[in-house]
Amino acid sequence: MDPLTVADTYGQALYDAAKEAGRVAEIGEELDGVSGVFKEYPELPRIFTVPTLNAPDKKKAAKAVFDGRVSQELLNFLYVLIDHHRIGAWSAIARRYAALVDEAEGLAKGVLYSAVPIEGQRLAAFETEAGKAVGKKVRLENRIDGTLIGGVVLYIDGKLVDLSVKNRLERMKQKMLG
Repeated sequence: MDPLTVADTYGQALYDAAKEAGRVAEIGEELDGVSGVFKEYPELPRIFTVPTLNAPDKKKAAKAVFDGRVSQELLNFLYVLIDHHRIGAWSAIARRYAALVDEAEGLAKGVLYSAVPIEGQRLAAFETEAGKAVGKKVRLENRIDGTLIGGVVLYIDGKLVDLSVKNRLERMKQKMLG
């Protein structure tokens, strides 16, 4: 199965189960927590993919690490991924789950590129204005772009809005050169 299809299928299944249980936010937080553990200890998810270990032993390892730290629903989900040899798609599944949560909340995520850091109320103001433009709540991540002279570049939902000084100067140059 295509990795994107795996992420879509399992991410959707987990989201549907969490929604039915009324635990979308909690399961999302637990997914983030497990992802953090997998990132901090990259050998751990590899244990769950080793072909020489059988599924019951892998499940025992998962239980030893996560029992009492995550809900039984998420632990059972880990077991399903182990049984179906899909634990390698964990990151993609977690991203798909997060995207489904954002979609359900009408939230768009984007990136605000700037020459200097933008935080707090200024960032919130950009989020508000961008939200008006795309008709959704917007959460922006600020990234510094050393090539910008000033202004900002926004990237939200596949749309690029270049409000940079660099872009304005380039447009002026094009007009002058004809």
